[in-house]
Amino acid sequence: MGRKVFVSYKHKDSNVKPLKGFGNTARAYVDNLIEHRLNDEIYKGEGDEDISKFKDDTIKTRLKDKIHDSSITIILISPNMKESYKKESEQWIPWEISYSLKEITRNDRTSHTNGILAVVLPDYSGSYSYIFDEPCTHCKSRTIKTSEMFQIIRDNTFNKKNKEQSQKTCSYCQEFLYR
Repeated sequence: MGRKVFVSYKHKDSNVKPLKGFGNTARAYVDNLIEHRLNDEIYKGEGDEDISKFKDDTIKTRLKDKIHDSSITIILISPNMKESYKKESEQWIPWEISYSLKEITRNDRTSHTNGILAVVLPDYSGSYSYIFDEPCTHCKSRTIKTSEMFQIIRDNTFNKKNKEQSQKTCSYCQEFLYR
């Protein structure tokens, strides 16, 4: 059985590195995926349809159908994906991730928890500094600024059952790993 993919992203985030021939929004990266990798049978997103004008309940119903019929959710992390002036509960990405992580039965069909893949997009200047700290001068490891992400992403990042300190990390970095 082929995998079906739902992509969760901030549609109009224009603070991403422009893609030649596609534009400078997070949506441009989705368009690139659709053109080069995903076809209609695999991609379970909104396509060219602008659903932003619909009522929230209508949007949720349409998104539920698409997420329920997918097995993988790709999260495009972009500089302005999180609107700091809005509650997380009023934004779509946390809801899409939450729905992707649930097993839900609808019409005698149960969707299983989606595999989740987060992809960090470069900012307009091509930098990732909005999400990564500079590498440690001692061991060259980088720290991810999880505080810049939605709570549901923070809660499901590095979610190993047994947290073990990496042997590759220097003692200087060890104190910051498990706050």
